[in-house]
Amino acid sequence: MVTDDTEKAVFELVESYNGRSLFTFKQYKLQLDTDLNEDFRIDSEDAYELLERYAEKFSIEPGSITFTDYFPEDFTKSHDPLTIRLLV
Repeated sequence: MVTDDTEKAVFELVESYNGRSLFTFKQYKLQLDTDLNEDFRIDSEDAYELLERYAEKFSIEPGSITFTDYFPEDFTKSHDPLTIRLLV
């Protein structure tokens, strides 16, 4: 099924940024509703790179992704969650 293949590919892409914790040596458990910003705490530079790779992999026009909607320069401002489900 296409959705299953897409979901698997998105998880693999995000998983490549899922390093082990310095304190627990465990990796974060990724789920469809994992917010890459709030839950996963991905660095904004890594998030930008991830979205570039995502756009390339799934043939999405990079300009159609407004990065600052999810990772604003001023984190005191509200922002949309960027979940794995949204990428699927």
